[in-house]
Amino acid sequence: MGMIASNGLPILEARKKGLKPAEMILVSLIGRINEPNHTVYAQPSKVYDWLWVRGLQVCIYAAPSVDWRAVARSIAFERPSFLGVWDADNRQGANVYLLPHPADIDKPQNQWRWMLDFLPWLPFENKEFAWS
Repeated sequence: MGMIASNGLPILEARKKGLKPAEMILVSLIGRINEPNHTVYAQPSKVYDWLWVRGLQVCIYAAPSVDWRAVARSIAFERPSFLGVWDADNRQGANVYLLPHPADIDKPQNQWRWMLDFLPWLPFENKEFAWS
């Protein structure tokens, strides 16, 4: 197992016991955030083991100045049940999907190139997330 992001070890240990958090896990790439959900802190420039997020709801907290795509891609490959990204500065979010490149669909799956796709949240979804 590789490096686990700060504050992720308690979730990993719970997962080893067959438990999982009921609420969405937040992955902050912008330092400390004031949210009631369990928050894991990561640095965008480091490579982490995200296997423990499989089947969990995850939202990445980022900002326009943060290169968050590599982290999102790494998390997406572990197949969380939900993956979102939240721009904390602009208070806007999006669902994140890991999809095969359209040109690769007719190839064997082991030859697919993978890409991220995004579905921006509607204004009411942004407001709901910001106040939840």
